[in-house]
Amino acid sequence: MKMPLAVPSVPGAVPVLGHTRMLSRKPMDFLSSLTSGPDLVKIRLGPHPVVIICNPDLTQQMLSDSRTFDKGGPLVDLVAPLVGEGLATCPLSKHKPARQLFQPIFNRGMAAAHANRFPSAVAKVTAGWRDGLVLDMPVEARRLTIQVAVDTLFADVFSEQEVDQIADDLTSWQVGAAQRMSRPPVFDLLPTPTNRRFDVGLKRVRQTVTEAITRHRRSGREKVGVLGALLSPEGERIPWFNTPTLVDHAMTFLIAPTATVSTVLCWIWHELAQRSELQARLQTEVDTVLGGEAPTFEHLPELELTKRIVTEALRLYPSIHFAPLRTVTTDTRLGEYDLPAGTVVAYSPYIIHRRHDLYENPELFDPDRWLGAKLPMPSRHAFIPFGHGTRQCIAGEYAFNEAVLTVAAIASHWRLESVAGTPLPTRGSVNLTPRGLRLQVSRRISFDETTDAGQPHGTEGGRQRPTQSKAWLI
Repeated sequence: MKMPLAVPSVPGAVPVLGHTRMLSRKPMDFLSSLTSGPDLVKIRLGPHPVVIICNPDLTQQMLSDSRTFDKGGPLVDLVAPLVGEGLATCPLSKHKPARQLFQPIFNRGMAAAHANRFPSAVAKVTAGWRDGLVLDMPVEARRLTIQVAVDTLFADVFSEQEVDQIADDLTSWQVGAAQRMSRPPVFDLLPTPTNRRFDVGLKRVRQTVTEAITRHRRSGREKVGVLGALLSPEGERIPWFNTPTLVDHAMTFLIAPTATVSTVLCWIWHELAQRSELQARLQTEVDTVLGGEAPTFEHLPELELTKRIVTEALRLYPSIHFAPLRTVTTDTRLGEYDLPAGTVVAYSPYIIHRRHDLYENPELFDPDRWLGAKLPMPSRHAFIPFGHGTRQCIAGEYAFNEAVLTVAAIASHWRLESVAGTPLPTRGSVNLTPRGLRLQVSRRISFDETTDAGQPHGTEGGRQRPTQSKAWLI
């Protein structure tokens, strides 16, 4: 048996902060620098050492062993006040009963029901879009995906005002979380505007969800979706399911798919705005496949280019780009490295997805790399946007379908264009979001939207309104 190797440290750590500032300010550059190095490397997040797994096979080994690598670490600590011990962050001892409780919501039988509600949720948010408007796309994406989650998973228990408030509160939380990942904890106690908004948003969003659960419990309405599972007899029999735990799980399902899909949508819109030829190909596909109708679950097999665009965005810009989410529970060996109990372990889909030994031109956004004949995956572990193993994202298929149908719905009726001089800063936070992405939207006039007089349907006094026959239009 070989002698174990010492995990090498990444150079560049500074006193007190370690590598936190580098990971926060230029996360893509920092993680890209690790794609061709050792299988494991050590960094410091403030005073805390974290081992990053850079090898796809060792990443898969770690993700497949939740008993040795249980949930825990800086990211879990950061999101704990928001989601507590929800499905994504609870320890192994509480995970299996909870996952079994929620699994029916995301089985194949429910996929069509969820997917067919996506376009109407998109329409609610895009109703305010106007030709030539310049939009803050991360804000639009967050509102859109929260609306989708509310409509599909939460049985419409939130009012329109609550949806808007949840979006604002989660934005305040994300901005505060980004700062907290890049500075010593003592600064979290200062009464700065960002800290105050972080604290107020955190308290208010959990209170909003708590009140929704209480209303739903008393309403006498059919208990469906996430709240239906939580309030079911099966849920009531789980001993640790008290009100705070119910809120933890509800918050998880409100935030996790929202964060994943909003991030991938932003990057897709950014790439489409930069690539007019690709955007034209996408528009041709959706015009041909949809024929002016709303995108539905039945259209998914034919939206081949749309699916490749979403897949490539998940590869190049994975939502969870860096995940210090696991803690070693007992002394173990991973590859040629010994890891003592208590070691915090991180994995990075971003690192795996940009390895030159796994993908040709990995820095290039190329949806056609996913054409069957060109699929360059020597390792089945080379694509992990939703994790792997028993802790793999339960809503992975839901999130993928949501992204595909949302991209198709918007491409059917809107063209996206870059705004000259707009910077695209990307800061490290819980998600890899392109902050400041501003795009101009232009209404498309497609073949099914013109009258004999050559005027768009639903145009009245220079303003567009939904048509009676196609109320789903956005």
